[in-house]
Amino acid sequence: MVGIDEIVRAILAIARVATPLIINTARRNELVIKLLKKFQIDADHPPADFTGVYRYALVEYGIQNLDNFDVDQLQLVLELFRQNEIYLGFRKAFDRNDPYTLLTEAESYIDGFALGDKIRENHIDYQRELAKFSSIFMEIANRTRTPAEVLEFRKIEDLRYNTSQILERLENLNALEDLRQEIAKLTASEPDPILPAATQTPRFRSEFARQLRNWLEALYDFESYDAQTPTYFEWIINIRARRGFDRIVVRGIEGEVTISDVNHLRNSVDIQKADEGWLVAPRRISQAAVDIVENDDVLFCYTFDELIDEVADFSRYIDWLEAEVKQRDIERLYVPLACTKEEIDPITHQRIAKSRYDERNGWIDRYINRWVDDPAKEHISILGEFGTGKTWFALHYAWETVKKYRAAKEEGFPRPRLPLVIPLRDYAKAVSVESLFSEFFFRQHEIGLPGYSAFEQLNRMGKLLLIFDGFDEMAAKVDRQQMINNFWELAKVVVPGSKVILTCRTEHFPEAQEGRALLNAELKASTANLIGATPQFEVLEIEKLNSTQIREVISKRATAATVEKVMHNAKLLDLAKRPVMIELILEALPEIESGKPIDLSRIYFYAVRRKMERDIKTERTFTSMADKLYFLCELSWEMLSTDRMSLNFREFPNRLRRLFSTVVQQQKDLDHWHYDMMAQTMLIRNAEGDYTPAHRSLLEFFVAYKFAVELGILAPDFAEFADLKQFPPPSELSQTFGKAPLTQAVLELLLPSIAPGEATQTRLLELVQSTQGQCENEAGYLGGNAVTLLLKLDPNALDNSDLQDTVILGADFTSANLRNVNLAQANLKYCTFTTVFGTVLSAAFSPDGEWFATGDANGEIYLWQVEGKPLVLCQGHSAAVWSVAVTPDGKTL
Repeated sequence: MVGIDEIVRAILAIARVATPLIINTARRNELVIKLLKKFQIDADHPPADFTGVYRYALVEYGIQNLDNFDVDQLQLVLELFRQNEIYLGFRKAFDRNDPYTLLTEAESYIDGFALGDKIRENHIDYQRELAKFSSIFMEIANRTRTPAEVLEFRKIEDLRYNTSQILERLENLNALEDLRQEIAKLTASEPDPILPAATQTPRFRSEFARQLRNWLEALYDFESYDAQTPTYFEWIINIRARRGFDRIVVRGIEGEVTISDVNHLRNSVDIQKADEGWLVAPRRISQAAVDIVENDDVLFCYTFDELIDEVADFSRYIDWLEAEVKQRDIERLYVPLACTKEEIDPITHQRIAKSRYDERNGWIDRYINRWVDDPAKEHISILGEFGTGKTWFALHYAWETVKKYRAAKEEGFPRPRLPLVIPLRDYAKAVSVESLFSEFFFRQHEIGLPGYSAFEQLNRMGKLLLIFDGFDEMAAKVDRQQMINNFWELAKVVVPGSKVILTCRTEHFPEAQEGRALLNAELKASTANLIGATPQFEVLEIEKLNSTQIREVISKRATAATVEKVMHNAKLLDLAKRPVMIELILEALPEIESGKPIDLSRIYFYAVRRKMERDIKTERTFTSMADKLYFLCELSWEMLSTDRMSLNFREFPNRLRRLFSTVVQQQKDLDHWHYDMMAQTMLIRNAEGDYTPAHRSLLEFFVAYKFAVELGILAPDFAEFADLKQFPPPSELSQTFGKAPLTQAVLELLLPSIAPGEATQTRLLELVQSTQGQCENEAGYLGGNAVTLLLKLDPNALDNSDLQDTVILGADFTSANLRNVNLAQANLKYCTFTTVFGTVLSAAFSPDGEWFATGDANGEIYLWQVEGKPLVLCQGHSAAVWSVAVTPDGKTL
């Protein structure tokens, strides 16, 4: 056989020249390593395929026995393991997880071939040698779930120690039955005290037996009783009862449960004096078996899925998902979305191609379907700009899958994975994935799982499809390490057998390369690292709608005449590429038709105003429309700035009194507000009285509006019905506008709402200069956000400006012209200059202000002319550069 013949010849060549004096343990180890290298077998990691395991075991066995046989005897034994019949016997035993198969096949060969006669004539105990070889083979094979999948690795010294210990034990055994039992221990479910914990992985006759055992172990205690035959297996579990425990005999049937199985189980329950008996099959139970146990209080029949249903009741979650889909009218209004996937060169990390999935190949839905069916892929991230339909896709895909799940459950067919949509906005403060799921399972949906370990087993068994929606809502992007930690915390659920989808805004990663590195699992968390191999992660990006899709969406919501109005307006057509904008456009259509200006922020403004006029009746409540706008701005700011995407109605009175203390005098005033809040459509109330935004971008619009008012640069047409005096004074800007870097969505909504002209630029420049001499805690991101706005309005806005000793955190300088700008001693931490520049963590200027140095997150140090031209690049740091400094004479960095 290819590869095995060469190994046999190499071992025999060593045997002919070796002497017992040199064949000690150290020498054996050295010879094994040399042979493994010679035949290109990784000595540190057991191979992943069956043939590789067999070859590895042959090397190990042959070298271990150099001083146990003379050359002729060793040649006969190795010749036995070279035979195809013995090789296939091992293969069959491996596939069936049954060491008895091997011994049976070997005995047949010894009895039927001449080689067997020679082995007997030389007084070779072939049974013992089969057992010794089997022990080495199983020790290596136990490191894999299947011949094609490696579960865990260990150093070769550990492997060498384990095999030598096993061989010592086998030498002390005499009877064939003792040898058989010893080999069986290597694959038994009970731990073997001689083997380290890492090798004590139970092996089963089938994947069904393995999964059933793991599921029951997550819930109950097992007794030592373990019966296994080719047709069934049987265990006894203990279930906590009112007084003590109930003893349950669990019998697993590999095929269909029949009346005969029921009778056998009844006998077993009697013999074991158990309280109940459970018959469990992967898929089928005969109707006769169902009928006979229907009124039986002791015996029960289940398919595996039905047994899981007894403990894991997801009905309340499915009801919630159905309500979400119906409330949003997703089944009627959803249109298929296109997506792209970049193909990255693994060496250069540069993009080499981009695949597109649209109507030609089944849209994103078909891609995800194929990904779910691909056992090699466990995690996928779906990116998209705000309003491009990520949440709708998550709910749509989950609901379509749930309908298939319900149908399969009803028909008794194999069920698809149950999709669990977890809106991360609801769990932004969860400190661990365990606490997140505890909140999701036990508080929100009251799913009857006994604990987190039960969820882990369902996840590993491939019963769930986890959909984490809104990763960008878990933490502020300013905290880069927290973002990485959050990702790895969620990645704990990415285990063999799992499927995990993560949605996130594209702009959550200001640098595309870093975002791709994180979502491809290249950046490690500071708090934890993955154990074992990195999960197989993929990244998709949702595309904006094309004109055909826009027409389809609008046609589902409006008349044909309205469709044509939008389709023939170039500005509206461009805005409608984001699905979230279509509803707003239709709402704002009267203002649009009257000839008012059109841009992203004004569409929000027109739509919000009409919603408020329609939804909130001024004459019935104590406040004006200006008050309503002010309240929604402050409420939105609270939600976004605290990462708290929902507020309970009981929390509103205190906020109303704080904002409108002179107006809110009586309970009826609050009652009027309560009724108005229930009627409006921008905040959605659930059954528990929690209000959440209909879409996150509505909060971002109100926050952008608030910032424009507080900065004193709001465009006149936006101020038509606002009471600007209600908003906080400019002295508090560092706690609002300067609290965190501007997100891309807020920035896009803020820019159109700013009054154009020199006065706006002067105001923003004054804010930057007001940070001179301040520390980071005092200034916050006030200067950095003001610079970002200035440069978006005019790349030359900083020309000839004196910004010495200012605090400019997180500013975007990518398009800036810095001619004659004095940035000496300015704090430029987290700023972005050019694509090459990256994310700056530290900066220092030369004394003459002609050049400056930066240290960035990639561990690189640049020297730059103030105009932005690079002078020198210094590389070599293995981590981020947090501090750089220039000596007073400007000669040393």
